[in-house]
Amino acid sequence: MSREELIRRYVDTILEKRMDITREELLRMIEERKREAKVSEAYREVWAVFSIANELGVRLEEVSLEKEVKIGNIVSGLTNISTRGRIIAILEPKEVESNGERIPITRVILGDSSGWCYLYLWREKAGLLRELNIQPGDVVRVSRAYSKEGRLGTVEIHLGNTGSVSKAEESLDMPARELFFKRLGDIGYSDNIVNVKATVAGVSELKTFTDPRGGEGAVRRIVLAEGDVRVPLTLWQEHSWKISEKDVFSKVLVAGARVRRGLSGNLELELDSLGCIEVVGGSEDVDYASLSTIGSGKPVNLKLFMLKKFSENVVSIGGRLRRFMDIIVSDGESYAVLTAWNSFVDRLKQIGEGKKVWFLNLVPKRWGRQVLLSTASVTTIIGVEEGMPGLKVPEQVYRVSELEPGLRKIHVEGVVSSKPEEQEIVSASGERIKTCRFSLVDDTGLVEVVAWRENTGKISWLTPGRSVRIKWCNVRERGIGGISLEVTGDSEVEEIGFEQ
Repeated sequence: MSREELIRRYVDTILEKRMDITREELLRMIEERKREAKVSEAYREVWAVFSIANELGVRLEEVSLEKEVKIGNIVSGLTNISTRGRIIAILEPKEVESNGERIPITRVILGDSSGWCYLYLWREKAGLLRELNIQPGDVVRVSRAYSKEGRLGTVEIHLGNTGSVSKAEESLDMPARELFFKRLGDIGYSDNIVNVKATVAGVSELKTFTDPRGGEGAVRRIVLAEGDVRVPLTLWQEHSWKISEKDVFSKVLVAGARVRRGLSGNLELELDSLGCIEVVGGSEDVDYASLSTIGSGKPVNLKLFMLKKFSENVVSIGGRLRRFMDIIVSDGESYAVLTAWNSFVDRLKQIGEGKKVWFLNLVPKRWGRQVLLSTASVTTIIGVEEGMPGLKVPEQVYRVSELEPGLRKIHVEGVVSSKPEEQEIVSASGERIKTCRFSLVDDTGLVEVVAWRENTGKISWLTPGRSVRIKWCNVRERGIGGISLEVTGDSEVEEIGFEQ
């Protein structure tokens, strides 16, 4: 039954029940109501007809729909629905509890050329797909179903005691299964819930937790990719076990994913019990970048040699303590500082210095001639191999005029121009903190050097006129437009001779 035939049947039913209204008057009322509709264009006319019928006291949900209805024409509140569609996905079986009874449910995502919806099979109907050997991609006919409104404006059709489902023959008007899955670049926030086909470009570690009801939960984040487009996907519960690091570069079909705006403001996807993920293709080749060509922001894949690992530290971010460790890395030609966070600290501690590690989805930032890298929740290590003999830790020295806030683990040389001054300050929390600072000068300028807490001993012994090299220090912003060199637990301070 076409949309036009469906609307005509509804209009005829209203006129049969309300003989005091002419067809012209009714059509005018429907047109006016359509302009008030806040639903999508696909459902606007059907919604307007039902809205007017409800005001006139006519129950259209009782209208017989024995002929097949296109899925895009189905709205909430219909009974006795017959439709035909292709199975896009079959979700995990589920049980719900009602009055002490556990009721089995099978849920299906069903589509035709006009759209897609959820199909629910209850109680004894829940086993029909298995009994009939119905698989994703098959075409089925659904009879005597009823419809309800689902989440985020989706439509659900339910198969109760009198309903049935059966295999149907292929037809030219029924799209192939893959045509129901969008490209990553075509997804927008207005989609709400989408089906998508993409390649797995990164997989985070599985995390488990205890939910508010005391049960065990699991979550994993992966990165979907298509060309240059990258979209994070959060997998909850049973889905988090279906994808692991071995599936990186594999093609997947994701059905029933919810579209949301992430904390960074970018589009993300989320998969819960009303969706599913299926690996459908093998691995693809991956492109690896070089440190000399990468910019800032966009995640990159890199093969890096672990040259020098520093000590583990803890920092408070947003009130939460996070572990991190800095590592000097190289791709064999250029160097960078890699900051490993949380679980990656433990993983990289187990990899010896000099080893070559294959990373996916490191987050880069470029500061002048320095590249800073960071692991993220979707960073993936897919291989470790022997290193490159003779590759050494860099010893480049920055001049004072080259310093800018954000540089990390750099070397600076100069002459101590002021006596180190030690003092004690009180933090906002009441903690008494020891500090030490002095001025360092070279032929391009002067900069303040500061150390905190136990690190003050690294510079308090210095005297004016000494020539020193400060290795593995960081550059911090100081005041408005100013900078300072920070001596950390990883820093080394050594005296050097004057050049003749």
